[in-house]
Formats: sequence, structure tokens, C-alpha cells
Amino acid sequence: MNTIIVNRAQSKKIGQIVKNLIFRTSFLNRPFLQIKLDDSIKAAMYYYAVGICHQTYQLANHKLKLFGWDFLEYGFMEIAQEKPQLLDANHLSSLSTTKLIQQIKPFFAEDHKAENCSLDHLPERAELWKDMADFMKAQNSNPLEFIKNSENKSEYFYQNLPQSIAYSDPFQKKTSFLMKLLEDAKMLSFNENQKLIPIMDYHMQRVLMRSGCVEIKNKKLKLSLQNRELQKDDIAIREACIESMKIIAETSSYSVFKMNDVFYTMGRSCCNENMLCQSHTCEKTPCTLSLAVELGEHHKCIFQDVCKGAHQANYRNYWQPIVNTHYY
Repeated sequence: MNTIIVNRAQSKKIGQIVKNLIFRTSFLNRPFLQIKLDDSIKAAMYYYAVGICHQTYQLANHKLKLFGWDFLEYGFMEIAQEKPQLLDANHLSSLSTTKLIQQIKPFFAEDHKAENCSLDHLPERAELWKDMADFMKAQNSNPLEFIKNSENKSEYFYQNLPQSIAYSDPFQKKTSFLMKLLEDAKMLSFNENQKLIPIMDYHMQRVLMRSGCVEIKNKKLKLSLQNRELQKDDIAIREACIESMKIIAETSSYSVFKMNDVFYTMGRSCCNENMLCQSHTCEKTPCTLSLAVELGEHHKCIFQDVCKGAHQANYRNYWQPIVNTHYY
């Protein structure tokens, strides 16, 4: 018997709820997507931002109430406007890792003082940053040319970007997320017939396990996840989560990329350490899910009626697999 299975019936129940959601157009009008920049700088901003974005628990700007990815967006917009050479492959290749770290630190400190930078794992992120530059140089290209060469074909991204270390995830989380950003920013468009890989990060894995869309049948693994123990890897769980997300997307009639606007935002606010179904209060103010979909004031999770975790502590206690990775 498989120890990790996709609950297709439960995934379809969740998909039916997603089908009735109304997405806010304002979510795609945020500055990171609408900022007025030369297309070459804008494309590079997305490319490098996504490439170094993983496990940003510590990244925070308390003054602006920006955390994780939200502060990363803000920091990269400042880089694009004030120091765009940090998005230029030739310039990046001329910098040592140490020098690059020194130059990026102020952009991720709420007071712009390098010593207060809250972006962690800087040597790792700087190495990825430089490797992304080397990849573009090896392609004799830049991010904008790379996008144009794709001719709006998803396979071009999936076949080529994993050659860079930052985008080497076998499940292509960062690649799919970059593609979604580019589409949201109207820099390209993928048609419905293309095979798009769902974006799968730890927030989404947590929601899918708690809701019962992905079932863990191995008691030892279940307890290990619930106790938040370090895992050797999360390959099987992520694979099952991706399959579940495909079912949810198909049932909802929305793109698999649109699922990110639901499950990522939900996992950050409605279903994190604090669970809306139990406390009737979201973890973030405003709730990140309510920024993406029409909710208004809400004291009940949108999945509460069908979610297994809302009614059973055995599901509610799940935590995402804790793994050492730069994939997401």
C-alpha cells in the first residue's frame, strides 16, 4: 500500500469551492507587477527575485508590515530602480560573492542599514544569484530575450531553466512561479492547452494535508510531520500534492497557476500556526487570501465545511515537511 496517496474525491470537493471564488483584479495591480520599468530590467527583476526566493521565514520589514515574499518584492523593486546593475549578468559576473552580499544587504533591511538585513542564508542566495547570471551569459542571452525566445511555450521554460542551479528543482516550483509572474505582468501568455506544472511550496503542502486532499498512511511519517521533525526529503509528498492540485484546478476550471493565489495566500494567513477554523481569526492583517479573492470580513475558512482538519485534530496537527532545500 502506498504510504502517501491523493484523495481524489476530497480534492474535487475543494475544487468545487474554488470554482465559485471571485478573484480580485486588484491582486494583479500590485506595484511589483505594474511598476513602470524598461522591459529588460523588469524581466531581470522577476528572474532574480524568484531564483533566490526560498524559505524566507526571517525576512521582514515591520515598519511597512511586509514579510517574506512581500518584502522581497519591495526590495527588488528598489534594486531595479536604484541599482539595476545588480540585475545585469555582466556586472554580476564581475562581483565576488562577498561583494554582492554587501551590495544587496541594504535593500532587505527596513532602515536600509546593511547590518540590519533580515534576508538570511546570504552566501547561498548570492551564489544562486551569480549562477543565474552565468546561465544567461552561457545562453548568450538575458531574461527578456529568454522570454521572447520562448514564444509563449511552457516547455521552453521547463526544458531550459533547470540548467541553472536556482531553477533546478525537479518539480519546477520556481520555474512555474516565474512563468506565473510573467503572465500576471502581461509579459507573456500561456494557452489552456499547455501542460503547466502547479506551483508547490510548503504553505500549500500544509493546506493539502490538513484538508485531507493528500493522505499520509504511514503512522511513523504522520507523527514525524506532526512533530515537525526534519525530513530527509519531501519528494513523495510534493508529488502527491502536485497531483491533487491538478485535480483541484481541473475541477475549478481555473488555471493551475491560479491555484497559487488561493492556497499560498491561505497557507500564509488562514491555515498557518494560527488556524481560522479554530480561532476565527486570520494570522495576518489583512488576511492574504482576502487580498487575492473576494471575501470581505470572514471568521470562517472557505474550506471549513469539507476540510478534514477543521473537524479532526489528527489532520489539523499536520505541518509541512521540514527539509533543507533551495527549491522553494
